Amino acid sequence: MAIALNLTVPLKQDPQSQETLKQIVSSFTETFQDPLDKALAASRLVHFARLVIIDENRRARYLQVLTEFDGEPMDYTEFFRKNLGPVFKSIFALAEGAPPWEELNTPEGFLDYMAGLNLKSLGTSSDPDDDRGYLFSAFGDKTVRELCPDPPNGPA
Repeated sequence: MAIALNLTVPLKQDPQSQETLKQIVSSFTETFQDPLDKALAASRLVHFARLVIIDENRRARYLQVLTEFDGEPMDYTEFFRKNLGPVFKSIFALAEGAPPWEELNTPEGFLDYMAGLNLKSLGTSSDPDDDRGYLFSAFGDKTVRELCPDPPNGPA
């Protein structure tokens, strides 16, 4: 069964952080998108992923990382900490109240921080042991590996 990540990062509001965010947004396609594509495909865990800036009155307030993934949250976060550390380091450097990267760059530190920013979906999960809220899947309980037995670049 897929699990939703609704990572919602409150952004620093100082002019320097907002300017850095604008630079990240304007260079996202050239700088971040290819490494994200490669890591997401290689993970064989992620059904869908997107990043969204939520702004109010043209001032960015939150950055969301929204994904649906298979497996245990520790396996998921650890894969991305190891394979996309620089991307998350850039994001968390702009997060209001985030600990330094050195504290986050451990399996437990990364998982705990991500869990603290993961907003619960509205509603109730179909899994009684899951307190993450409602998530619809047209694919039922099928995993990425079941839906796509061969990775995008050929067999693993």
